[in-house]
Amino acid sequence: MYGRLFWPVLTPSILFGVAAGATVPVSVLAAMQLGASAALASLIVAVVGGIALVTTVPAGHLIDHVGDRRAMALATAVVAVFTAVTVGALVWAGPGALALFMASTFLRAPAINVWSLARQSYVAERVPSHEVGRAMTALGGTMRIGALVGPLLAGLLLIVAPLWSVYVLSVACSVLALAVLHSPRLGGRLEEGYDAAGRSTTPRHDGRASGGEPARRPRMEVRWRAVVLAGVAISTLAVARVSQAVLIQLWGVHIGLTGAQISLAIAGGAAVEIVLMVPGGYLKDRLGRSSILVTCLLVYGSGFLLLPLAHSWWCVVGAVTVMAVGNGLGAGVNMTIGADLSPKVGRGRFLGIWAIFSNVGVLGGPGLVAAVLVVSTSQVAVLSVGGLALAGAAWMSFWAREIGLPTGRR
Repeated sequence: MYGRLFWPVLTPSILFGVAAGATVPVSVLAAMQLGASAALASLIVAVVGGIALVTTVPAGHLIDHVGDRRAMALATAVVAVFTAVTVGALVWAGPGALALFMASTFLRAPAINVWSLARQSYVAERVPSHEVGRAMTALGGTMRIGALVGPLLAGLLLIVAPLWSVYVLSVACSVLALAVLHSPRLGGRLEEGYDAAGRSTTPRHDGRASGGEPARRPRMEVRWRAVVLAGVAISTLAVARVSQAVLIQLWGVHIGLTGAQISLAIAGGAAVEIVLMVPGGYLKDRLGRSSILVTCLLVYGSGFLLLPLAHSWWCVVGAVTVMAVGNGLGAGVNMTIGADLSPKVGRGRFLGIWAIFSNVGVLGGPGLVAAVLVVSTSQVAVLSVGGLALAGAAWMSFWAREIGLPTGRR
């Protein structure tokens, strides 16, 4: 299965992840270099999250219209073009350069959304259900690899080159991903789709009927109650994931750790998550999605509850490791459950709706932390996020039977 996915999906996804990950640590610095205040630079990042939320459903409609593979290629090309515009703004650095930087940053957000949903739809449609957990975990792992390799390459590049060189690196990785997608020898195609028994079911996915005329958009057959019930648990996981790095930094500063110590603790946690990707994917297929999501939230939430007890660097590392074990086991669980609940017809549209649950968490996490910090301490903020994760585990455990996700093949 990994061999079938390697060139068509995993390789371009790693390249795309590196392209996106390289720019994350320097996005605020780039805005401030062009004259933005710290508040405006932070606002730009927040607006990108808002754009991602409101464009998830239109992104799903686009994928259904043009097809998942074409959508991946189109999104990659758009990201490359607008990243090149960002390079131009940073090199120019004249009047209007900040506005150009902001516009290109905002316009990349919908394309990244399309890419994320299209690759998920592409794999879900072409992998048997008993391999979906491993496939989606591998897919989620590619972005984790990008989030680790991208900043590392960017840091090395900034030692000898100016800030705009990081965006040049991002353009180069996007172009390479596009080349792989278009190369018949490297990219290949996974033309076959499968049902639960492994039988081929792949429908036409190019938005047109067999005669070449635009096809009427059929009604999606979706168990919406199950979608909402599972989506609530996924939202709590998203809140914890987005809040984790912020809370670790806040607590580290609170107990007097240096920036290097905090960074090493976070990096160590990321390494643990990457190591657990493969066994996590295997367990999703072997034990079932609901049980793994419940375990993920329980362990993850417990790590947050341990953090306020940590008053030395080694104790912080221990708490972060517990978080990483939980989060690593749940790598790709959002995409796996989305694939399980998605219909065979209108999959792209459905995944656009499903992404709302995680995007709400992405926006809600920083909002929850900020709201708690206004009225209380960082310790209470950490405990609040940990408690929310445990509540998500209880919620999923209670509704697991009604949601009816695959229970695994023992």
